Amino acid sequence: MTCEAVKSTAIITIPHSNIPPFPHRDMCEQKPRIGSVKDAAGAPKKLNLTVGQRLTVAFRWTVGAFLFVNFMVLWAGPVFIQGQVWKMGANKYLRMVFSLLDDNKYLRKFAEKYVYSKEVYTDFFAISVTLAMSAISSVCFLFYWQITYGTLPMWLIILYYFEWVGLGGRGMGCAYTFAHKEGHHRNGGIYKPWFANIFGNFWENWMGCWYGNVPNSFSTSHMFLHHHLNGGKGDTFYQFDLDRTSLNDLFLFLFRIFDHMIGTGSLRAFKILGQDGSRIFAENHDILWRGMFWYWVTVPTFIISVLVFAGNCGVGQIAWFMWFVYLQPLFGMTFFLAFMNFALHGFVEFGPENEHIACVNSTLIVEGEDDSFGEDDHMAHHYYGNVTHRDLPKHHETQKEEWARHVGSVFRCLAIPELAALILLQKWELLAEKHFIDHSGKLSKCEIVALLKERAVRKEMSYEEYEFEYLPKFRDHAMALVSSGKCANVMAAYKYLAHHK
Repeated sequence: MTCEAVKSTAIITIPHSNIPPFPHRDMCEQKPRIGSVKDAAGAPKKLNLTVGQRLTVAFRWTVGAFLFVNFMVLWAGPVFIQGQVWKMGANKYLRMVFSLLDDNKYLRKFAEKYVYSKEVYTDFFAISVTLAMSAISSVCFLFYWQITYGTLPMWLIILYYFEWVGLGGRGMGCAYTFAHKEGHHRNGGIYKPWFANIFGNFWENWMGCWYGNVPNSFSTSHMFLHHHLNGGKGDTFYQFDLDRTSLNDLFLFLFRIFDHMIGTGSLRAFKILGQDGSRIFAENHDILWRGMFWYWVTVPTFIISVLVFAGNCGVGQIAWFMWFVYLQPLFGMTFFLAFMNFALHGFVEFGPENEHIACVNSTLIVEGEDDSFGEDDHMAHHYYGNVTHRDLPKHHETQKEEWARHVGSVFRCLAIPELAALILLQKWELLAEKHFIDHSGKLSKCEIVALLKERAVRKEMSYEEYEFEYLPKFRDHAMALVSSGKCANVMAAYKYLAHHK
């Protein structure tokens, strides 16, 4: 008997959980109509969108569709081909070679003494150096070819994209990881003072420009929006107004992440959240603005100036270089982050007080072949940020009771992009059979299938309500909580709203 054959009247009860029962997948086939949500009484709440609002949604969907097609044309090949080569055995041989550098005690001692502020960060040294050398030499070669021959041939651009992605996605993955790690330690906190004073966050603010990352975005938006709100309402990565199994909703999310990536989304959020005079949000607004100026004005001006003064490059050739070398990584990383987030925060569940269940709303992958210094554990990353990548296995042992109580979003033996793809393709039976770990030990395969689907399609509200009604009044909602005495201050109110339905 397949899971589809289970009677639609059946109800699943999660063992050892205070989460209310939920229906089998058959009862969840009907999706909410666009522009319609349910109010507190459960009756449909119709949103009468203006022409401008409808055009806004259509524009955002179109931009998202472009980013999707752009990725499939230019980036999917390098990602898929190198991912398969990596999984077919290249990872074993390359890791053997890499370990010769990574395990070298003299290199580690050098990194500990002269480069990093803590010994645990020396794990980054070997791959950080090799990746930086590879990326810098590749970009320099592109400049050499452009200046020498006047334009870049498409075959060379594609080869650059293969290098940019790296085998198994290690290039873009590690570049993201290092910028991410640095962002948690503003102003070069993971480095020795001499390095921090000269370079600051090297990957976030220098190398990051060639990987589509606006300088200071991790130190500001990631830390003071995404982590403060944990992916909830008000976060520029919020997605619980979207169906994570819907391609149309992915297009809308791609625009939201693009808005974040170019800096404007976070800049608006800091301005709104800082209206109560919060020095923290105002400060982050200014820091991010400086990073945006560097990415959108300073660096492009430098590139164009070099190409113009070097000669042999017309306007069309320079535009070609900027589009494929400087802007395309932004488009590729936008898709990468949006797609990954459909896995990292792909499921949602609420407790008896309508609070977000942390071990459900953030995912964990164990025994994955592509983990990059703990990136596969998004639960610990959000809620136990002081646990280092080395200590994650020990930390997992302390969480298994919690995972059993709530049937946490824990998977095994797959990569984050693979999980996102399986969610989007609705391969629930494959996930239930081979990858999902039921720590309660009480659910059947069919019950796991129903659980995963219900959590993946669940929304807090519709996209239209969130964008046009809720978000514009986000600060008003927070002030109401402060006025009623439920929250001590606006910062606490923002966090409460983000963590409660």
